[in-house]
Amino acid sequence: MPGDASVIISMHTQSEEAFEDLDLTEEFIDYIARRDDFRFFVASLDGSVIGFCGVLYYPSIGRSEIGPIAVDNRFRRAAVGKGLFDAVESYLKEKKICRVTAKVKAGNASAIGFFKRVGFEQEGFFREYTRRKEDVIQFVKFI
Repeated sequence: MPGDASVIISMHTQSEEAFEDLDLTEEFIDYIARRDDFRFFVASLDGSVIGFCGVLYYPSIGRSEIGPIAVDNRFRRAAVGKGLFDAVESYLKEKKICRVTAKVKAGNASAIGFFKRVGFEQEGFFREYTRRKEDVIQFVKFI
């Protein structure tokens, strides 16, 4: 919705250590939200955004990549992330996507645990993948 971009940026900033070093702007959020191959899913409570998940997908080859996914610190461990992922997974199934990947910084135990809990398996390990030369684990789930 209009106005969600600033909340998404704020939430992303709350967890910036978990994400790639990006200069997110409202213009960038607006741009990717308008792409035909990208969707934002937003969790809200009483009209306020409490979590979001982005997914880039390629219907012609049946693949997608989750990210970013973030939940407001006040609502972590309350199944908001799982609800977001369930909505993403349903959407991707409708689009005939069968392979979903997610890249997570190797030191992000919380995200690693989350993706394992929702059925992902480790597929790869990328050394010094980020600008800051951080290692990244790639997870995959077939749906």
